[in-house]
Amino acid sequence: MARLGKARQGKARARLTIFSCEFSALGSVELEPIFAGENQWHLFQSVGRRIPTVKASGKPQDERSSQIDPTPQRRCCDAVSEQESPAIDPVGSPLQVTEVRAAFPEFQNVHVHILQNVVKKLDRAFQGFFRRIKSGQKAGFPRFKGKDRFDSFAFNNTGFKLAGRYLQISKIGAVKLRLSRSLPEDSAVKSLVVKRDGSNWYACLAVEFSPVHLPHSDAQVGIDVGVVQYATFSDGSEPIANPRFYEDAQAELRRAQRRVARRKRGSHRRRKAVVLLRKLHERIANKRNDFLHKQTTALIQKYGTIGVENLNIAGMVQGNCSKQILDASWGTWLRMLVFKAEEAGRRIVAVDPRFTSQTCPCCGYKDAKNRPTQAEFKCLDCGFEANADFVASVNISARMEPLGVNVGRLVHA
Repeated sequence: MARLGKARQGKARARLTIFSCEFSALGSVELEPIFAGENQWHLFQSVGRRIPTVKASGKPQDERSSQIDPTPQRRCCDAVSEQESPAIDPVGSPLQVTEVRAAFPEFQNVHVHILQNVVKKLDRAFQGFFRRIKSGQKAGFPRFKGKDRFDSFAFNNTGFKLAGRYLQISKIGAVKLRLSRSLPEDSAVKSLVVKRDGSNWYACLAVEFSPVHLPHSDAQVGIDVGVVQYATFSDGSEPIANPRFYEDAQAELRRAQRRVARRKRGSHRRRKAVVLLRKLHERIANKRNDFLHKQTTALIQKYGTIGVENLNIAGMVQGNCSKQILDASWGTWLRMLVFKAEEAGRRIVAVDPRFTSQTCPCCGYKDAKNRPTQAEFKCLDCGFEANADFVASVNISARMEPLGVNVGRLVHA
C-alpha cells in the first residue's frame, strides 16, 4: 500500500480515516501511475459530521473519460444563466435541469444530481451578488468558469454506493477500496463530492454518526498564539515553536515563480513550470495542515478546557505582520480546535483579547509600559517579571475563571 507522506499521515492521526483505493479492473477509468508506480486513489473520510476527502491521482485516459469532464457542467451553468431571471427557485431547479437535458443530448450521460448541484451553485452565486449590492458592499458579479476552473461535481444521496471494498459512482465506474479501518457501526454516508485540486482528484464523503467522547478531563489551560512562539501555555508547558513553512520556502518559491515568468504564455514549457509551482504551494499547505492537525489533536487529548483569544484576524492581517500571521494560520488552528473539541466532548472558551499581555497577573495593574519589549514583561507596580507571552496565556486562563478568583494562584501553580 502506497504511503501518503508526512502531511497526509498527520491528517490520519488527526481523527481522519484514510482509505487507499484503486480503480478496479472492471472500472471505466484508468489513472496514470503515481506513488511508487501504483494507480491509487486515497480516500480520506472524516469522523463526525465533517466533509472528508478522496485523493485521486492522474487523469482518465480511455474513451469514456469525457464523462468526468467538467465541460457539461459548465454548459449547463451557461444555459441556465442565459435565462431571463437569474434567481432560481430550489423547487423549480429540477424542471430547469430537465429542460437543459432535453436541449443538450450529451447531458444524458451525466447524472441528474450533478446538474442540479450546478444550478444550485449558480443560484447561490447570484443571491450573494444581489445581497452584496443591497448591503452596499463590493458586488463582485459571478465569474464565468471555463472547463479548467470547474473542478467539482456532487451527488446528494444517490448516484453512488459504498459497499465493502468498492465505491460505485454512477456513469463512471467502480472504485476498489483498501480500508485502513472500517466505518463506525452507526454511520451513514449522506453525500459525495468529487473535486479536482491541481493534478489530483478528491472524493469527499459527508458521513453522519454519533461520535464517542474522550474520557472526562479537569485539566485547563490558556493559550496565547503568536508569530515568535506559535503557542504559549499558562500551565508552563513547553511552548510550540513557529514552524514558518511559507517563510522558509521563500527562496524556492521565488525561483519557481521566476521560471513561470520567463516562459511564453500558452507554451508547453510554461504549463510545466506552472505545475511545478502549484506542487510547491501544495507541499507547503500540506506541511502546515499536518502541523496544525497534530498540535490540535494533542491539545484536545490533554486538556478538558482550553482558553483562547477571540482575535480579529481579518483586521490583524492588514498590518505589518500580515505574512507571518497568514503563514501561522491561526484561523485554521482555531477551527480545528473547535470541531475536534465538539467531537471529543471538550470545552473551548474564547475570551476578550484586550490587554492580556499588558496586565499584571499578580496585582492586576494594567499599563502598556509593563511590556517594554516584545518578549519581556515587568510590572511597574509590583515588579513581577516574566515572558510576555506567558503572562498573556495566564490572563487568558484567568478570564475563564468565575469572578473573584485570585489570578495570582495561576501564576504560581
